[in-house]
Amino acid sequence: MNKIRFLRIKNSLKQEDLAKTLQISQSSLSGYENGRYEPDSKMLLKIAGYFGVSVDYLLGRNVPGKQENEPLKQIPVYRKIGCGLQKKESNAIYYEVINRANLPEGEYFGLIVNDNRMEPRIRPGDLVIAHRQDTAPNSSIAIVQIGSYNATLFKVVKPKCGGIVLVSFNLNYDPVFYTEEQIASLPIRILGVMEEFRGKC
Repeated sequence: MNKIRFLRIKNSLKQEDLAKTLQISQSSLSGYENGRYEPDSKMLLKIAGYFGVSVDYLLGRNVPGKQENEPLKQIPVYRKIGCGLQKKESNAIYYEVINRANLPEGEYFGLIVNDNRMEPRIRPGDLVIAHRQDTAPNSSIAIVQIGSYNATLFKVVKPKCGGIVLVSFNLNYDPVFYTEEQIASLPIRILGVMEEFRGKC
């Protein structure tokens, strides 16, 4: 598993930081890197997804392709967003590394999911990576702030009659319709559109 160590060093990551991102102990990561023991299939998939490489590459079965040579980029990650997303990132809890080859151009940020509105697909503790923008395409999943409440995830539906419907995957939450007037007065803000999410386990 020295490919993990190679990728970590190549991307200027400390062992402690990578272990935190993968939600494992530093000793476990050290064991993977030194070949004392091997990650299970779920962890292999998580590491491969994080670095933008294939599991076969981690196992030494092929040569890195173009995607694996693309530059990585750090993005701010927040545990909560309570007053709109500002350009200043001083309140970010940490920075996540993403592979730019997998995402369109633009600015990105991360949010740790803190409610169960999008279960069972997206659970509390999962990391959502979003493209920073103030509009959302119809039926996209977006990070939305309603009034002064903390921002959270919704599926955004735009009826032909105008307004917006915010839909949760969790059937315990009813869809909520807002008129154009309510969107402006509350206000309802789109902070970003989800491009990917990373499960905590």
